[in-house]
Amino acid sequence: MTADAGHVPGPGASTPGQDEARRTITRTTITPAPGTIVPEPVLPTKPSLRDRLNTRRVHGDLTAAQEPYPGASIMRLVMASMMSLLCLLTIAGSVLMLLLWQQNRSSGVLTTQIDRTWQLFGYLREIERWVAFGVVPVAVGWIVLATINVRRATGLRRNPIVAAGSLLLGIAGVWFVGANQVADADGPITKGVGIAIQAAFLAIPLIALERVAEAAEARHRPLRATYLIAVVYLAHLQGLGGLSTIEETNDPEKWGRLGAYLLIGGLIQVLGTLSANEAARAIEEGTEHRYQLRHRFGEALMAQAVRSR
Repeated sequence: MTADAGHVPGPGASTPGQDEARRTITRTTITPAPGTIVPEPVLPTKPSLRDRLNTRRVHGDLTAAQEPYPGASIMRLVMASMMSLLCLLTIAGSVLMLLLWQQNRSSGVLTTQIDRTWQLFGYLREIERWVAFGVVPVAVGWIVLATINVRRATGLRRNPIVAAGSLLLGIAGVWFVGANQVADADGPITKGVGIAIQAAFLAIPLIALERVAEAAEARHRPLRATYLIAVVYLAHLQGLGGLSTIEETNDPEKWGRLGAYLLIGGLIQVLGTLSANEAARAIEEGTEHRYQLRHRFGEALMAQAVRSR
């Protein structure tokens, strides 16, 4: 017996008959009938940058959870420090008035002392004006950054321009009504209506920031308390007066009353500063908490997918 006769083809080997059959197989080409329009294949195109930016992210989209930008807490501390300085300026004005009143009761005051007191009072007003103008851009910057961080951490679309613009609109509305209606009010009813309109303008940034806090699942009470304190201070400022609205007088009977009004206004400002800082901190903490939750949930899903392979 020869070696070829005892050879058995393996599982992957082919016999001579199978090779012959493969050589006889012809390829079949499908040709469309005459007059038939064959559509060209449409390949999927890559979405443009504008389409990717306009894509709406849903709450459960894990890819929307991104780490918040740093710097919001620093801007909040700067804003709180500037507001605290406003409180100190008001209290300093109150101390000046009360010292002048006490000096007049004990031994009397000279005309030069009165002029010197009102000169110092004017310096306090000037500093207050510049600090108040500086608080607004810092607050606007914090709102923009905080809203962007909420979008990154939660995937919910909150417009930072709308949120920041609501604060500017509210401040402009309060100033316009105060200068054109409340300042020229003839009676308490007209002044009360003007203050109510001002409170309505203050509600505009409240509603916008409420939406931001809702997206971050932050506490709403500090924000609402800030609004109520702002309305109370606005009524106090329009009714009793503040550092920037008190008129200079040489009547000793009014000095003590003006000092008491300023002291009350300073205490209201302190409460408002603490409440505003707590409201901003609540939004920051809620944003960080939402990001950590979604980030850890995404890591848990990835780990589970790896284990299931």
